[in-house]
Amino acid sequence: MKKLKKDSRIFVYENTHGRKYGVNFYRTVMGIKTRLHQQGFDNSADAIEWANTSERELHLRNGVARNVTVEEYYKQWLKRNESYWSPDTYHNYVQKFENYILPKFGKAKLRDINRENFQAYILELETVKRSAGRVGYSSKTISIIKGYMATMLNDAVYSGVIPSNKLRNLRVKEGIGVRNSEISKEKYIFAIKTAQRVLSPMALASFYLSLVALRHAEILGMQPKNIYSDHVHVDIARTHWKPEGGPTKTPAAVRDVPISSKTYQLLQEAVKYSRQVYLDADQQFTSDSFIFVNNDATPWNYTRLNHVFDEVSEGMGQRVAVYNSGNIYVDDKDGHRIVVRRDGFISCKKVPGKTVGDFSRVKITKNIMNELTGVEVPNADGSKVIVNCSVTEGKARIQSVSPEGKITDDLIMPEHKNVIITNNAHIFPHMMRHAFATFSIPNAEDPVDVMKIMGHSDMRMTRFYDNGTKDGQSKIVSMMDKLAE
Repeated sequence: MKKLKKDSRIFVYENTHGRKYGVNFYRTVMGIKTRLHQQGFDNSADAIEWANTSERELHLRNGVARNVTVEEYYKQWLKRNESYWSPDTYHNYVQKFENYILPKFGKAKLRDINRENFQAYILELETVKRSAGRVGYSSKTISIIKGYMATMLNDAVYSGVIPSNKLRNLRVKEGIGVRNSEISKEKYIFAIKTAQRVLSPMALASFYLSLVALRHAEILGMQPKNIYSDHVHVDIARTHWKPEGGPTKTPAAVRDVPISSKTYQLLQEAVKYSRQVYLDADQQFTSDSFIFVNNDATPWNYTRLNHVFDEVSEGMGQRVAVYNSGNIYVDDKDGHRIVVRRDGFISCKKVPGKTVGDFSRVKITKNIMNELTGVEVPNADGSKVIVNCSVTEGKARIQSVSPEGKITDDLIMPEHKNVIITNNAHIFPHMMRHAFATFSIPNAEDPVDVMKIMGHSDMRMTRFYDNGTKDGQSKIVSMMDKLAE
């Protein structure tokens, strides 16, 4: 063996395969002498790269890399903990860091993260404009992001990389973004009626399972063997990271959840449809098959249920179309499609799921040349949609006005689009769990029944041993089902 002149950490040797390169050197970090050794490299460049990377990681692990960035420490920290965390925990950290923390702080020095710059970022998260008209992330989401960052900083303190965690005792305001998960009873009922109108039978079955507080992953994991005439048994969950299925979120989540006869009928239809899909794909359909599948018999991926709820959200909004012909179409909240021709003639186009509306209340506006410039379509609840086609040629301004006269949407339709959805409600699977708890607890004879249905185990110890009653749970689900009639 012979050391490389340009880098004494590298040595050269000969074997049956010819000239090879190796790495061999020692470093003392925090009083501990460590040997870094590897051989079998085909060239010196690969050997030097391995030596540099190994030395850097050694310093990171022992806290003497003064200029380590957030991204560098995150990767080392993640690698070190991967074997200790559950797959869901691991991927939750990855998702929060790579979607929220690293884009903002990845290149910053770990030692430079402080209360001031992270508090400024929290303010951004509280006020950022999001899809479907939402503003800001919820206090819960922001707290998770802050907590994940603080956890990594605590590890860096323990490792000696930074002297202290400057995010300690940094608090997140409560109540931020709560409206993103709140839902009124009226909106809840409207969501159900819209789902019945716009969803396919299989999608509607998945939607109805959310109404009895099943989690996203529990719905995707539903199998024929777990469906009974009066309840579903929950014992498997399909997450983004375990698409093949795995255990439920907690032991308490393994449970029997009462269902209505309507939900049972919808699930029967879903099973019937799935069986045919499996048959068409030349695959065997068994009691262990997942019932929510694509046309090729592959199970829905984790985001598919979100798309089902997006379809409901869009259906709850109002579709406005402004075509090059000059015709204006507006779907009101009551399920009517109003058509206003360029000459000002008002009618109702009959399409599946739509009925003739009271278009005598529709108001139109024209310019001095008697050309159509806009339309105002009222809703039964007192709200209305105003379409103004005279903003700029090829564009239109769409405004939604609440029953109180407040403008809730003010949108400009781009030239390359003919259709836009205004007053678009944002409905998502977890919102239905919020709704279940909100509407059922005040009416429950025993709150433990609600806890059992939802698969929770966080009641106080004074109620921990109260198992509730099956009759009580069935009564709650029956009460919730009446809202869907």
